[in-house]
Amino acid sequence: MIKIIPNIFTSLNLFFGCISIIFLQSKDFNYSAIATLFSIIFDFLDGFFSRLIKNQKLFGKELDSLADMVSFGIVPSIIVFLLLEKKTPIPFIEYSAFFISIASAYRLAKFNIFTYCKNYIIGLTTPINTLFFSSLSLIITNDNIPFFQKKIIYLITMLLIIFLSCYLLVSHIPMFSFNFENFSWKKNKIRYIFLLISTFLLLTLHMRGVPCIIIFYIIISIYFHRSKQKIHN
Repeated sequence: MIKIIPNIFTSLNLFFGCISIIFLQSKDFNYSAIATLFSIIFDFLDGFFSRLIKNQKLFGKELDSLADMVSFGIVPSIIVFLLLEKKTPIPFIEYSAFFISIASAYRLAKFNIFTYCKNYIIGLTTPINTLFFSSLSLIITNDNIPFFQKKIIYLITMLLIIFLSCYLLVSHIPMFSFNFENFSWKKNKIRYIFLLISTFLLLTLHMRGVPCIIIFYIIISIYFHRSKQKIHN
């Protein structure tokens, strides 16, 4: 009975992913973001309990990828599609949003084949990518930011974000994981620095801090990886 707990969490991840899509149909980004947050929580619990009870079976791995494709592959594409729809001067450009789904599917398939180090993850994970777009949708729709009012600038920015998202999903850039082996500063320096700065950004910027934190996560991962390469060289 204990061994099916991870699969239950995976199913709940998929369930809330579907709920998020339903809310997006009515352009309710607020409730969609809440549903996406639950998907991320259950996806984390799925992996946590799989490692805890040492039940990382092939079936669970495949089920997890299928659930992630809905919650973290289709959902961000629909979000971007809606953010671009009827807001740019170029017709049909909003369909470029579904390149995110393609990149997510490619990443999830690759993740099932290769085994990565527990200290880092190769490329940007689909849940973090979805969290970025979900928080971005709340900022764009709820905040009156002059930058997003100009259609050409808005279009170029969104297309650039789509491109970077797809690139990071399938890239081989090492991103540090949040698996604490112990609580020592030396072995977890990057994690402690990230958590401290992330807390500061959330307290000062609130919702606007979420995409900033994700961008910072990418930058600090690249920086520390290059620093290690220089040391080894």
